[in-house]
Amino acid sequence: MMHMNKSVKASLLLLMLTASQAQAFDLLEAWQAARTHDPQFASARAGAEAGRTKNMQAQALKSPQVTLNAGMAGVNSDNKITDAQFSNAQFAGGGAGAKGTTDFRTRTDGGLDLNLNLRAEYPLYDATRNKSAVQLNKQAQLAEVQLTADEQQLMQRVAQSYFDTLLAADTLATLKAQQTAVAEALASSKERFREGDVAIVDTHETQARYDMLASQVLEAESNLQLARASLADMTGNQDSALAQLPRKADLQRYVSGDLQGWLGRAQSNHPLVQVQLLQQDIAQAESDKFQTKYSPVLNLVAQAGGERLQGLSGNDADLTNRQLSLGVQLTIPLYSGGMRGAKYQEAIALEDKARNQTEFARQQAARDARSAWMAVTVGQGQVKALEQAEHSAEIKLDSTRLGRDVGDRTTLDVLNSEQELYNARLALYRSRYQVLQALLNLSAAAGELNEPRLQEINQLLISK
Repeated sequence: MMHMNKSVKASLLLLMLTASQAQAFDLLEAWQAARTHDPQFASARAGAEAGRTKNMQAQALKSPQVTLNAGMAGVNSDNKITDAQFSNAQFAGGGAGAKGTTDFRTRTDGGLDLNLNLRAEYPLYDATRNKSAVQLNKQAQLAEVQLTADEQQLMQRVAQSYFDTLLAADTLATLKAQQTAVAEALASSKERFREGDVAIVDTHETQARYDMLASQVLEAESNLQLARASLADMTGNQDSALAQLPRKADLQRYVSGDLQGWLGRAQSNHPLVQVQLLQQDIAQAESDKFQTKYSPVLNLVAQAGGERLQGLSGNDADLTNRQLSLGVQLTIPLYSGGMRGAKYQEAIALEDKARNQTEFARQQAARDARSAWMAVTVGQGQVKALEQAEHSAEIKLDSTRLGRDVGDRTTLDVLNSEQELYNARLALYRSRYQVLQALLNLSAAAGELNEPRLQEINQLLISK
């Protein structure tokens, strides 16, 4: 019963995949659905959104910084001032123009100290802060480039899953057709054996071939369900029929230019190269922050504040202090225990690391482009060869069947010819999907995989 249910599900899925193209879920729709449904890309999109805030952080580093400090504390205070000079007649108790000295003492036991201070700083010159702003702007650019790379990877993943599902459906349909043909041959062998026309060995060989195909069909049904489930995980679409690749599809017209041109564009525009170039710029800005050992910092500083010491008993003094200031503040790091120099050496090493990683990314981009180019060009040749092989296998099968009917060939010869035909057909299906995937991979290696490029492949899929 479980086998029957599984077979029914696979058959229904196969029917949906081969249904009318009018309502087909095509490759472009699969990509657009994956953009909103795929959790991996949703994570990348959130990361890009976080990266965009780096621009605002960079701007903040160049803006005034305003802080407000307020405090309240219980204190005991005893202040004494000796030999304080004065020149006020009324204050001294003398005549006009009197001068002298006196002592002052204030004391507060269990008083309350209240203070409020507003401070604003505006950076006039700060090399470290400027380089940090450069880094933040580069990190914002890096987030956008990384999102573009993630979009291309999503296109590749969706296309691969889409083509895997189509190939799984083609494989199942081919095996079922072969199983039907073998079932007919088995019934014919049994009938001819009863009539005494063939030996029992023909029946046994046909039965063995049928049983093997039954096992292969079960495996193909499982592969189809797994492939469609994988596509559904990315797109959220489980049931729609997929657009099919026509049997006669022109795969020769989708590549222009020569290999060297593709290699050059890949080494300049490959997403990983673009990412590493930005990482290299960020590392260089880090080393620039510590390049000057005694880099000064000059700030414009404005302050306004006051403090009040209030006694809580009648004998305690109340003191009030207010201040308002505007000026510049110069800070020069003289000694940091070697920290600044150590950070500079670390930054230089990391900059060299980033530079080598950029070169490695260029090499990897060239390898990706070369591999995809070979897959396209060789694959196109394979498709043409397999189309001819399929045609030849069809002719051979017709001849073998005719030979069996006149007694020159056995049922086993027919089964072998059928096997050759179906093997050629499956190899042709696989090769065509591999060429389509290689076309997308080649565009991705050159940093040129986008929605219009995907639409070109999609038009091929849905053409009649």
